[in-house]
Parts: sequence; structure tokens; C-alpha cells
Amino acid sequence: MDPPHPGGDSAGDGASPGENGAVRSECDSVERNESSGPGNEPTAVELRTFREVVRSAGHSIYWTDTSGTIQYVNASFEEQTGYSADEAVGSNASLLQSGVHDQQFYERLWDTILSGEVWNGEIINERRNGERYVVKQTISSVTNSEGTIVRFVAINEDITELRASWERAEKERDRFERLLDAVPVPIVLSEFSDGEPLVEQTNSAFREQFGFDEQLLAGSSLDEYIVDEDGTDIANEINERIREGERVHREVVRRTASGECRTFLLVATHLASDDRDEALGAYLDITDRKRAEEQLRRTNRHLEGFAEVVSHDLRNPLNTAIGHLEMIEPESDDDPHVEAVANAHTRMEDLITNVLSLAKRGQVIDETESVDLDAFVSDCWKTVATRSVTLRNEASGTVRADPARLRQLFGNLFRNSVEHGGVNATVTVDDLPDGFYVEDDGPGIPDDERDDAFESGHTTAEDGTGFGLAIVERIVEAHGWTVSVTEGEAGGARFEFTGVDRD
Repeated sequence: MDPPHPGGDSAGDGASPGENGAVRSECDSVERNESSGPGNEPTAVELRTFREVVRSAGHSIYWTDTSGTIQYVNASFEEQTGYSADEAVGSNASLLQSGVHDQQFYERLWDTILSGEVWNGEIINERRNGERYVVKQTISSVTNSEGTIVRFVAINEDITELRASWERAEKERDRFERLLDAVPVPIVLSEFSDGEPLVEQTNSAFREQFGFDEQLLAGSSLDEYIVDEDGTDIANEINERIREGERVHREVVRRTASGECRTFLLVATHLASDDRDEALGAYLDITDRKRAEEQLRRTNRHLEGFAEVVSHDLRNPLNTAIGHLEMIEPESDDDPHVEAVANAHTRMEDLITNVLSLAKRGQVIDETESVDLDAFVSDCWKTVATRSVTLRNEASGTVRADPARLRQLFGNLFRNSVEHGGVNATVTVDDLPDGFYVEDDGPGIPDDERDDAFESGHTTAEDGTGFGLAIVERIVEAHGWTVSVTEGEAGGARFEFTGVDRD
């Protein structure tokens, strides 16, 4: 059968009857015709009930003949489409076509209902004012007592707002996916089910890092794929802490698709809501860093061992030489040769001490504490004070530091000023907005030598070891500070320490 106008909702989207007598008469006659037959005669109450149900239904209901001409519409049709019953009845359902769907769409629809099957689907129609709207439509055929299709009934639910909400949700989901994929750190969104984190979404960095396919992980337990058996207890503990609302920040070992176990810094946050129990986890791969740290520790241990051996082997003959020198007759103290030997012994002692310090003091500190800078500076000065050099201590407040390392820093700076400052020199310690400085009024450090000032062995003093400022730089790096050397107010050397954590 080739209907002349397979348009609109195919069976169309009808119009409401209103008070049009012809429409009501058509409705009543259809009800009688379709209900007649032996043993199937509806009562008057049943007919009235049927009419009221159709007329007052919340969804748009209409029916057409087999050619698509609208024969009846209910009140909701008028509200939904903007067409009155008088305008709709007698028109073809194609008056609702929006132009969005092609001819093939309507042909498939007609093939379905003409075969006696029910058609279900979404369709975009157009209201009388030209506005498009989306309906969820069901079209079914009506047959007479002989089984011949005599008309089609269409029920339409307006889902325009619902569809718009879906589209907004899809856009937000796509935006969220793009944001996740833009993050270079592996990220996974999971939802807890019976305590198990089931994968909802992963970003491209996660899939690249771990090597698992997105479809494989979706809906599966995350721990089942990336946690080794011996790490199950720790993983369960982490999951429990996350579900309790705690922000987890710790190192974990996780397995990739290739079976390799790598170390990650896991940062996980609970995303609880009324109907969801979710968690967002980020995995920063620190495997190479951990290996480098372990290699550094081994190197430092070897270096410390070497320094201990060197120190022991050097100190024994040095102590012997010092002892023999002390046994020389007192009157020989004025002998310049004896004085030169004594000075050489002192220099060797300083070299051994500084070499040990450089070897044993790595670039990492374990703990810091609050240090009162004013009292601390004065106390450090006592170990290097000389009658010819004066300390001007203007430092104030407290800093977070390792006291032992900070004491070594000031000690080396003070000795450096004493070595280079000359007679009647003044050493000043004062505050900076984010740190402090130490300066003297000695000859200073020339511009072309400042870049080399912190190099091990570099010194301009005849009796200097060249290790003092190198040790200072190590201590600064260990604290995460920054040190720079410049010219002081009186032309001497000025060492500025910034990035200091002040309480």
C-alpha cells in the first residue's frame, strides 16, 4: 500500500477535539464500530470512560486512516502542537513534519505499521508556530472484525526538555573526558561497590601508563588488574580510608598490563554524593626517581666509607706529627720553620674535617625545627670569634631549619669572613623579606669570580681550604633555599639566602 502522504509522525500528530460536534461524533462512531460484534458490545459507561481517558490523557493522542489523514485528536494534541482540532482533523499527518528526517525514515515507519507491527521511536516534529520539538512516539494499527487495518493510533510524549538535558549531560561528559585527557598524569574515576573500586573512566595517560584497554577496565575492579596479591591488604586499607573521606597521599606499588611493578605516588580523593560513592585517583610514576634515590644512597654510603678510611689514614700520621711538634723545646716556638709546620698541621686538620663534612652531609635533610635566629647567630659566633673581628647581629624572628646544618652554615660563613676580612673587620647578619643575609666589610669577591665561589677547593685566602662555601651551598640545597653572592654595602662580600621558611 502506498499512502499518499507518509509524513509528519507518519501517522501524524493529531489535534484535540475541543467542542467540535463532528469530531465528537466521529469519536463516538469509531468507538461503536470498533467495539461492535457478538459478545463484544461496550456499555454506555465503558464508552464514556474511554472517551474521557483519551480526551484528558496527558500525552498527545490522535488517529488517522490508512492514508495518514487525521480523523481524531485529543486536547493534549492542541497544547503540544498548537493546531486546533478543526485545523488538524481532515489534514494529513505530514503537516507536523519538521524536515529533519529524510523520506527513507518515513518509509520505514510506514512499512512497520502497515505490516501490523507497533512502531516505537523518537521523532522531531514542528509546531504550528514553527518551533521544533521532540516526541517519543508509539504508533499501532487498529483492525476491524475481519482483521483488516482500518486506522492508526499515535501516542506522543513530549521529551524536548528531557532530550535537551541528555544533550547537556553528554556535552559535560565529553568536556570532562577532554579535561581528563589533557592531564598528563594517569587518572582514574571509580565507583565503590561492596567496597570494590569499579572503574568508571580513565584518561589517556592512565591507559598509556598501565597498558590496559578502556573497554576491559570499564565496570571492572581496578585493584584486580593493578594490585599484586601481596599488596591486597594495603589496597583495602587505602580504599577504606578513601571511603571515610580521607585524602590519601602515599607511595604504592602497582602492576601494569605487561606484569611490571612500578612505584607510584597515589593521590586519591573521595567524591561522595547522595546517590554515588566515587573516588578520583591520580598515579604519578616515581619509579625512576626512587631508583635514582637508591643509587644516590648507595653512592653516598660508598663515599662516606671512603672518607672515613681517608680520614683515619690521614689523621694517624697527622696526630703523630702534631705530637712530635709539641715535644720540641719551647724556645723553638719562635722558629719560623716550626710555625710553618704548625700552620700546615692546622690546615690539614681543616681539610680532613671539611672533606668528611662534604662526604657525610648529603643534599637531603630529615627534619626541621623552629630556630630563633637572633640567639642562634650569637651562639654560632662564639666558636669563631676573634678579637679583631666584630659581629653586628640584626637578625630577628624564627626560621624552619635543621639546627646542626644551620650551625655549620653560619660557622663556615663566619670563618670565611674572618679569613678574608682582615683586621678590624665587621660581620653583619640581618633579615631579608624571605630570608636573611651575611656580609662583611672586607675586600669582597670580584664579579668574575662569584660564579666559582661555591666550587669545592676554590679560595683566595692563603690558608683557606676552599671547602667552606661549597659546604654552605650543600646545606642551602638541602633546605630548598637559594643562595646568591653579591657586593655588600661597604664593598665586602654579601651572601643572601632566600626562599627560607620563616615561622
